[in-house]
Amino acid sequence: MAESATALQDWLLLRAQDGSTATLPDNLSRAFQASDLSLLPVFVAHAWQEHLLEEADRGRRQATEAQQQDRAAAFHAELGLDAQADGDLALQLGREVDRGLRACRCELHLTAQSMPDGLRWFRLEIRDSPADPGGHQETVQVLPVAGESQARAIRTAIHAVLEERGWQASAEPGLFHLEGPQLAALVAILKRPA
Repeated sequence: MAESATALQDWLLLRAQDGSTATLPDNLSRAFQASDLSLLPVFVAHAWQEHLLEEADRGRRQATEAQQQDRAAAFHAELGLDAQADGDLALQLGREVDRGLRACRCELHLTAQSMPDGLRWFRLEIRDSPADPGGHQETVQVLPVAGESQARAIRTAIHAVLEERGWQASAEPGLFHLEGPQLAALVAILKRPA
């Protein structure tokens, strides 16, 4: 009894009645001995090709399933979930929490308004959306923040420093005047990642 050495030979032995070359028909036995596909009858060669395609499909399915399992494991690890945790529920909860947090966010806008005497006065405004308020105001810088209380804290801190340095000179609360280097310093701080 010959031992199989190739995938073709393994496949041919599966078609033998007792799993040995002794029960293979002569034409299949010759193809087995030579491990040569061209020696197979056309219908057997065609079945071999179908077998190869099925094997390739099975390999792709297994690779896809393995990738999905790896992604699921990475997702669980990222969230700190064990293998027993419901990943679908965690994903849905995470999306809703993110949506809720986005609804809490707002922006701190540094706006400028030119006055008739040529000076530009600035204001820090808290807004829920990036829409311009209209009028003669120009948005100089926008700082996205996690919520209104954070925006108020930033605005209060900036106003305190400006007041201390003497740049809070307007009778209107929250309005201040800065020149080039001072304005550049404020814009740089507002650009800084939170």
